[in-house]
Amino acid sequence: MSTMRSAVFDGDGRVRVARTSRPEPANGEVRVRLHGCGVCASNLPVWAGRPWFESPFDPGAPGHEGWGEVEAVGEDVHEWRPGDRVALLSGRAYAEYDIARPESLARLPSIAASRALPGEPLACAMNIWRR
Repeated sequence: MSTMRSAVFDGDGRVRVARTSRPEPANGEVRVRLHGCGVCASNLPVWAGRPWFESPFDPGAPGHEGWGEVEAVGEDVHEWRPGDRVALLSGRAYAEYDIARPESLARLPSIAASRALPGEPLACAMNIWRR
């Protein structure tokens, strides 16, 4: 079993880094090796230790506005290949890897390869476009 590091919010503002299982992409899913994840305004109560949904969160949650590169694809995924640089909307992006559906990925231009990415504003734009 391969492992990875994930942030775990235990509640009351406590966060720790834990070793967790690296997710495997199922049929129709993509695994992304994350380079970073934005902090969405909806996550601020969690970072401040205020109640927000239920604690503890699953490892990597509530990070959902990440970027990185495709590492593996499940069956029936044809539009993405390992090495593609992407932004993603997911659910456990405060970790080294996360899983997303292909339609939740956006290809990043090559100019973004050597720069930090403002993931939060890009993910907001992706959500607006999808709605």
